[in-house]
Amino acid sequence: MLIEFGEQSAKKHAVVIGAGFGGLSCAKKLRKSRSCRVTLIDRNPYQLFSPLLYQVATASLPEDDIAFPVRTAYRDVQFVRGEVTNIDTTAKELTLSNGKTVSYDDLILAVGSEGTTFGIPGVAENTFQMKTVNDAREIRRSLLRTYESVEDGLLPLEHLNVVIVGGGPTGVELAGAVSELQREIQREFEHIAPKATVTLLEAGPRLLPSFHPNSSKYTLKTLTRMGVHVQVDAAVTEATNRSLRLKDGKEIIAGTRIWAAGVVAPPHWKFLGETDRGNRIQVNSNLQLSDAIWVIGDAASYPDSNGRPLPMVAPVAIQQGKHVARQIRRRESSKPLEVFKYRDKGQMATIGRRKAVVEMNSWLRFQGSLAWLTWLALHLAYLSGGRNRTSIFADWIWNYIVWTPRRTITE
Repeated sequence: MLIEFGEQSAKKHAVVIGAGFGGLSCAKKLRKSRSCRVTLIDRNPYQLFSPLLYQVATASLPEDDIAFPVRTAYRDVQFVRGEVTNIDTTAKELTLSNGKTVSYDDLILAVGSEGTTFGIPGVAENTFQMKTVNDAREIRRSLLRTYESVEDGLLPLEHLNVVIVGGGPTGVELAGAVSELQREIQREFEHIAPKATVTLLEAGPRLLPSFHPNSSKYTLKTLTRMGVHVQVDAAVTEATNRSLRLKDGKEIIAGTRIWAAGVVAPPHWKFLGETDRGNRIQVNSNLQLSDAIWVIGDAASYPDSNGRPLPMVAPVAIQQGKHVARQIRRRESSKPLEVFKYRDKGQMATIGRRKAVVEMNSWLRFQGSLAWLTWLALHLAYLSGGRNRTSIFADWIWNYIVWTPRRTITE
């Protein structure tokens, strides 16, 4: 069954797969084209603001704050909820999981990434990932329910321990947030909560390996002061239903084990072309796989000035989404396509309230309260929808003044 779209069928049809940062930025800019109609396809009816997933996981924000409904975002973009199972590049046609098909003239693949276990035994079965709302919900439930179960004598005290694997921005932000949660929850469980610990494991020699060493040192010092047990050069070799085992033979017992050690592109799309070790599809200088197929964001393997693939972060996806939209519109005007050039605007990570690191370029780096305020402002700017911005801003102010964990009736 072919999905039709009414009176606009005479226009060129651009189909975007994925409503993440790259997909939405492309659809937003492309919708202004007079000769192109845009369809956005995603399995979820919302855009997930994944940089704040850790705050949902640690009961700081309600999940609705970081999920922006796509249908109400841009009225002139057709949204189809579904999962693409196949692409017929010859017929220029997509097949959805419900059996329906969608034809296209231009296809923009913006399918994001997923967590990877690096093939380590037991990780998939015995640790939490943090890529979806449901993942964050499960982590929050584990963190909060464990206190009730330990208090009631249903679980041993060691289950209060939390272990996070991965010393990148996600792991650092999560470790700081869990530490703050543990401190605040002592008011409710004053007899057992002081026994809870949080451990952050990094396989490499330092935290935040993509940052300047001074930022890594500040992060380590700050987390340690917050009570986080940080271990570097600590590669995990196995995960069990009660612990993580390290390469040096040590075993860390914890009731909540969170895996934040890396991501790869979904392997489902490897049939489209050559891929790198992270399943990312290699594209040309215009971000094209062919004349009609474009790949952006985490799914695209595009080299930086040093020949390394660009990082799998939101700014890359946003810039690539806008670039592809511009190229399709340039082609409409019979203009030559432009080479994609990434503008690196820096990187940042928050560690806790009034604690963060920001690197704008090789010489402008700062830490502490100013970095934290910069982090807050930038994340608010990236959010879609005025309601989400207002709600999160209000929540952050409230949490700063009087912080209490956000629970649901099932927790």
